[in-house]
Amino acid sequence: MYFDATPTNMTILLVVTLAIIAIILLSRGRYDSNFPLLYYSAAMSINVIAERNLSPYLLYSGVAFALILRFEFMGKGFTKFIGVLTSLAMGLTVLVFLEQVFGDGRGLF
Repeated sequence: MYFDATPTNMTILLVVTLAIIAIILLSRGRYDSNFPLLYYSAAMSINVIAERNLSPYLLYSGVAFALILRFEFMGKGFTKFIGVLTSLAMGLTVLVFLEQVFGDGRGLF
């Protein structure tokens, strides 16, 4: 595991920190928070600006889950299910980002 403190890597680590805050808020039941949408806007901008790419399926499905969670009125059980899917998608993108920063460049997906 090697870490090169480039500005791109530090920005990715800040975006990962934002994702961790969003996952904590979702696990506490704060589904009306804008942090997941803020995280995905930062992740999409990193995806466009940096030469490191996320899987578009993972990124866009996470955006869709976050939008459904934030802007729809659902039953309690279905809201928890969408919250878990949103947290799972954010967790997978965090793993991909951390592998890009600390990994050897092979990629997870």
